[in-house]
Amino acid sequence: MDLTPDDEQIAFQTATADWCRDHMPFEQARVRPADLWGQLEAMGLSRITAPETNGGLALDHATEALVFAELGRFLAPIGLLSSAVANRWFDEPFGAKVALALTSDEPGPLRVLDPPGSVAVLMSRPRSIRIFDLPDSFNDRVSGQHHVTEHRATIDPSTLQSQQDWTTRAVSSEDAAAPLHLQLLAAAYAVGCADAARDMAADYAKLRQQFDRPIGWFQALKHICSDMAVRAAVARSQLYYAACTLDAKSADAAFHVAAAKRLADQAALDNGRANIQVHGGIGMTDEATPHFCLKRAHLLQFIAPATDDVMLEDAA
Repeated sequence: MDLTPDDEQIAFQTATADWCRDHMPFEQARVRPADLWGQLEAMGLSRITAPETNGGLALDHATEALVFAELGRFLAPIGLLSSAVANRWFDEPFGAKVALALTSDEPGPLRVLDPPGSVAVLMSRPRSIRIFDLPDSFNDRVSGQHHVTEHRATIDPSTLQSQQDWTTRAVSSEDAAAPLHLQLLAAAYAVGCADAARDMAADYAKLRQQFDRPIGWFQALKHICSDMAVRAAVARSQLYYAACTLDAKSADAAFHVAAAKRLADQAALDNGRANIQVHGGIGMTDEATPHFCLKRAHLLQFIAPATDDVMLEDAA
């Protein structure tokens, strides 16, 4: 199994990174352009693995993982995860954003991430995914006696949330690879988040001076940045392998995708904390940007988490 990206994949990855840098800069994660989703759709980023019959690019998961890692580096909308999965596994093409519901075992309200502008909600189950209809009033404002779902902030300043009842119509995909797809893309976002924190810390260590030297000159800071680089590299390697096993429909794909999610989540969290440490006092402030990485990493932990039963299945 060749884990080296080919020229076409690298070109797609580079083009995505360049586009994100120009149209979706990290520093503007709090307030995105009003037409951002339309631009993402025009780029085809929610249909990379969708079949051509649904207007998709019909590319493999390996290419998609590379692209989504770049999107994760710029804190792309969470709804892109669920939209990409919905467009891949359902015959009905979705013409707009699909929000993401966190998995719930109780028949109560669903916690929905990134709801503004969404036409449906996707929720992942252990071996399937479900799509819920949204009420017509979901994206409207309160008007008279008309009840409307309220959009509230999450720990991640770039993402809103709301609640939705289970009572609306739902359709399911029973393909076991569908929830693995969501888990893989969430892992890719986390890898990108870990990369962003690593690069931010390294750049600041070169810029900030103490005792007439850049702080990166001091061994303690070198060790922190080196550990960040190693964590990001390990998580990315496992992401590549997991994507290839999903493409190959390997029997152990579920384990490798879960391992990628576990490593990516941990790398994103640890790098997010280390990035704040490298930035020192300014890193603790709200007007600075290091906390964006850490807060996105915390949110990603709740999306398609790697469960112990899958991680330990081979050992049982």
